[in-house]
Amino acid sequence: MFRRFAIWLCLFVTVSLPALADEAATVVFFSGQPQVIAASGAARPMLRGERIAAGETVDSVDGRVQLRFRDGASMSLQPATRFRIDRFRYAGGDPAAGDGVLMTLLKGGLRTVTGWLGKKDRSQYRIDTTVATIGIRGTEFGAILDETGLLVTTYAGLVEVCSEVACRDVAPSETVWVRAPGQRPQLREAPTGRQLRSDGVIPETPVVREVQPMQPVQPAPQVPPPASPSYHYPVHGHTP
Repeated sequence: MFRRFAIWLCLFVTVSLPALADEAATVVFFSGQPQVIAASGAARPMLRGERIAAGETVDSVDGRVQLRFRDGASMSLQPATRFRIDRFRYAGGDPAAGDGVLMTLLKGGLRTVTGWLGKKDRSQYRIDTTVATIGIRGTEFGAILDETGLLVTTYAGLVEVCSEVACRDVAPSETVWVRAPGQRPQLREAPTGRQLRSDGVIPETPVVREVQPMQPVQPAPQVPPPASPSYHYPVHGHTP
């Protein structure tokens, strides 16, 4: 019996490890009708709780998608976004195991809070685009890729944006614009109306509201209850 159990366990581990290595993220929430496109090009409707594997592309179409990665990272994809997970390996933080994540923003916008892979080793995390490459060191940032180029805004931590000719660090509250691959990243203000929403996946800054001290409540005046009327009843044979 012990031998049979050992054989079964070895088979289970052998089958499970490749699947776990390929699994990159889980769909936490979505709206609209997003799709998942396999490496073969076959598209399928997205399901809540579905696991996204390395090599697959998420197309948010007309909705929003929230992903949770195995290393603890969170990501929110905006409508009309295409995002591909090229490579994902997370073996619990073992550098010798070749941990790392390589992703590609094909179009649209995203906002993310990085997990273990983005916090421990900057070389383990990269997002490619047609215009520039995004590298980070433990951070929260957003990116928009459209016909005008690439916009990257840092909310916390530090982001490095590299075009073909130059790199630039993006500090918190800064936005960098790269118009084309052969252009240097330029510091600029984020245009109004293009701020990225997190939609619950990424914690928002708490709103602190001033609380007015409560005024003591004055007790209501005590009003004595009305006196009950007294009645005198005649008694037969007796004169009051």
